[in-house]
Amino acid sequence: MEGAYKKPEELIAFCQKHVAERAAHPKHIKIMDELPKTAVGKIFKPDLRKDAIIRIYDEAFEKAGNPARVASVIDDKKRGLVAQIAMNGADDVDVDGIVGGFTRPWEKAA
Repeated sequence: MEGAYKKPEELIAFCQKHVAERAAHPKHIKIMDELPKTAVGKIFKPDLRKDAIIRIYDEAFEKAGNPARVASVIDDKKRGLVAQIAMNGADDVDVDGIVGGFTRPWEKAA
């Protein structure tokens, strides 16, 4: 399709140019083939939240030069969504210093 935007960076640049409200500019865009859906066809938001947790935590680790990465995100009945961190030789204190300030809890991956 002519004139279609194909890359997230192009869409972000388009929004920055054409959307007047600065607070409405997207910080991240991910192109997906299909949104996760429930059995009745509604968008399944927990899967989108898990994807966001993985992306944000891993970006924080990379920015800090820390080898830890999110192995998975589980749904705990009491704590909600919990990031399971593959330490990859990282220290607990360093990991907590990087992601401890986020609202979602974390634990070491098994």
